[in-house]
Amino acid sequence: MRKLVKDCLLIALFIVPLQLAAQKDSVKLICPLNDAIVVPPPSNVIHYDQEDLCIVLKSVPDTLVKSCATGRITNTEFTDESKNGVVMFAKIGGKDYYLWYTGMSKLLVKRNDVVKAGQPIGIVPSGEKIELMMYEFETPVDPVKFLDCKGVLKGQ
Repeated sequence: MRKLVKDCLLIALFIVPLQLAAQKDSVKLICPLNDAIVVPPPSNVIHYDQEDLCIVLKSVPDTLVKSCATGRITNTEFTDESKNGVVMFAKIGGKDYYLWYTGMSKLLVKRNDVVKAGQPIGIVPSGEKIELMMYEFETPVDPVKFLDCKGVLKGQ
């Protein structure tokens, strides 16, 4: 009986770390646009963070912006360029992240709404661009590592 318990514990010690590693590797964010084209950020805009830590997606032809993950809307904003933005808090792979979407012409969510991954959060005119930034608390994170955009990001 003791040998069986010992063997089970030994197996558990190997399986649990493997499962945790697999969960960490499988964390993916839904692409906010169905048919998106990745474009470089505009060169005439001041960037406060490294350019490679933000992704700019152009809508072709869809206009519905979806939530990349399940989370809570912590803020909405209206920018100087007459565009709307959304800040969302989400737990992804056991860590706390903030996702910041900008460039939408109309919002479909409001502050404190809880949204599910894939749920529409805004509208962008066809051919227009949205920008997505990701932060682990205040530290910028490269969203490209997490996004699942049907091959659009290959070679980026």
